[in-house]
Amino acid sequence: MKIVCKLLAIFTLVVSSYTTKAQVATPSKPQLFSRFSNKLPTPVTELGKAFEAKVGSRIEIAFSNLDFTGIITSSVKRYDNLYSVVIKSTSLDNALLSISKRINDDKTITYVGRLINQDYADGYELVKDNEGNYALNKIQTNDLLQDQ
Repeated sequence: MKIVCKLLAIFTLVVSSYTTKAQVATPSKPQLFSRFSNKLPTPVTELGKAFEAKVGSRIEIAFSNLDFTGIITSSVKRYDNLYSVVIKSTSLDNALLSISKRINDDKTITYVGRLINQDYADGYELVKDNEGNYALNKIQTNDLLQDQ
């Protein structure tokens, strides 16, 4: 009986260790924006360009020392006060620039957005500082995007 218990214990140990999978380290993604600074000042006039162009048209937006060129793939009016545009880059390995414009109750305009590529570990997020100036701040997209 002792031999049967020992064999059963060994069998259970072997089967459980065979079916258990350890976490697999995924290779780190490369950095797309490594040659650009961590903060890119962004003029409001450049952001407004995205909402004046039509879907399918080519657009150029200057973010400090990063000139973004792409094709508008989507332009949606979600509500009376919310517009969103997606631009696919023709020069940054198909990175996507998504910008939303919200018209506030006091008729001021607030922009939010991101510049990302799912194949790379970095990107930018559009933020507004306390003085009302916009800038693209570098982010690590591994913290935001989940692999599928």
